[in-house]
Amino acid sequence: MFKFSLDALCDHIADDNEISLRIYNSLTAKYIQSLNSYPKDINLIGVYFVDILKLLTHTFLKVKEINLGITPNNEYASKSLNTWPYVSYKDIYSSCNVESKTFGKGSAIEQSQIKLLIQFLVNIQYLFGSKPSSTLSLISPKIDSGPNLLWSQASNIKTNMLNLQSGWFGVPQLDDQIKLLRESIAEIMENHHPLSSKLILDLLERHIRADCHSGNSKIQFKGKILLLSSGVELHNRMLSISALQKEIPVINVMHGEAFGVQDEPICSDFTEFMYSDAILGYGEGFIASASPYKFGIKKTISYIKSNGVKASKYFENEYQKPSLDKKNIKYFYYPTSLSGVSHRYGPYRDTADYLYLKWQESMFSIFGDSIVIKSHPKEKYSKSYSFHNKKLISGSLEDLLNDIDVFIFDYIGTAFHEACSTNKPIVYFDLGIRNIHKDALNVIKDRTIYFDIKDGMPTLSEVKDRLFQEDKENNYSTKYSLCGDDKTRAQSLSEGIQEFF
Repeated sequence: MFKFSLDALCDHIADDNEISLRIYNSLTAKYIQSLNSYPKDINLIGVYFVDILKLLTHTFLKVKEINLGITPNNEYASKSLNTWPYVSYKDIYSSCNVESKTFGKGSAIEQSQIKLLIQFLVNIQYLFGSKPSSTLSLISPKIDSGPNLLWSQASNIKTNMLNLQSGWFGVPQLDDQIKLLRESIAEIMENHHPLSSKLILDLLERHIRADCHSGNSKIQFKGKILLLSSGVELHNRMLSISALQKEIPVINVMHGEAFGVQDEPICSDFTEFMYSDAILGYGEGFIASASPYKFGIKKTISYIKSNGVKASKYFENEYQKPSLDKKNIKYFYYPTSLSGVSHRYGPYRDTADYLYLKWQESMFSIFGDSIVIKSHPKEKYSKSYSFHNKKLISGSLEDLLNDIDVFIFDYIGTAFHEACSTNKPIVYFDLGIRNIHKDALNVIKDRTIYFDIKDGMPTLSEVKDRLFQEDKENNYSTKYSLCGDDKTRAQSLSEGIQEFF
């Protein structure tokens, strides 16, 4: 049975990341090898690279939790998973019934009639002599929250929304490519995975065949450029490889309010940027760094800088310490979401829910009744929470900001980036989950009251002493979230398209 301690937690997280990274490296090697038979523009392993990585690491990490006796102590640990990623805790320690699964993610991209009508009305100007600076194929004209709609912020761009029924996606020689995929994944699993390769390969094959036919994709792009959100999502990878076949450049729009903070495989040439010709990022820290990124992007990919929507809204350059005469400091803790039955994968994404909740109990003991937990907006597994005696709230940062004295984070994500843009103090506990770029880590230490839990847990007195004594500077937002102008993201994208294309 796993005995919880901070040292054990750190070791567990490091081990999870190490084995997941080995799987990632083996998968990249197999993909590169497969290019000798199937070029990038038709390569099946490339399209499904992220899904393969997620399924292999998801199942490996679950087996590890079962063996250590640290599976979630709730209903999610005892039910089968009938949709992607198909394998639950129960499916591992009981027999997994492949026939009971509903396979695929669905390839349909459906637009509402009202959206199509608005697009027609916006584009009608081009029927009467106006000429667009560029034409885009896209799923949505909305780039981000707030005033970031291409139809209003970049009226010089003509949009053509994709509207596709299921069954449009295909690759040549599907049967032969699946055979090669099965051989490649079997070799990876032989070295790195405790489960039966036949089970995983059968699941993968059915997952692929549910949305993919043999032959060319049945799609026509009306735009000269394809604009998509994350390059990790399967339907975006399907669209991207189809555009690559037609020599149509792809722009991927990043989200999350900052860019270049993490240096992780999920942001690499094999995952997020495999098919990118350009990306719309945030700030200039990524391109200004003198330290190379291990998992950076190819030099051939153009980088379009832009401002974070929330970071721009909340940005304050002058740091504000808590008042010395304030007796009751309110600490607002922003946890990341739990992974539950279906969302674990690696490397550098999460840790076991059981351990994350144990860590929280340990951390809460420092702050007592002065801590408030801000629930994650995408939390799907709140029934697993073990802090029912603590105050749990929801709401936007805008609604809560005046009540917050000090932020507490243990994970780098969107909420952290937004909080860094404010003038409020931040206590950051580094659990070692994320792989933070070394330049960004230095900037984080300049912005936050930083604690590496490998060095042990501080006392509340230590936390308060640092809060009252240390001056901080907000270079974090100016490097990784903001780019020195007042343009919206849609405007930055429009200018970037004109510059690079």
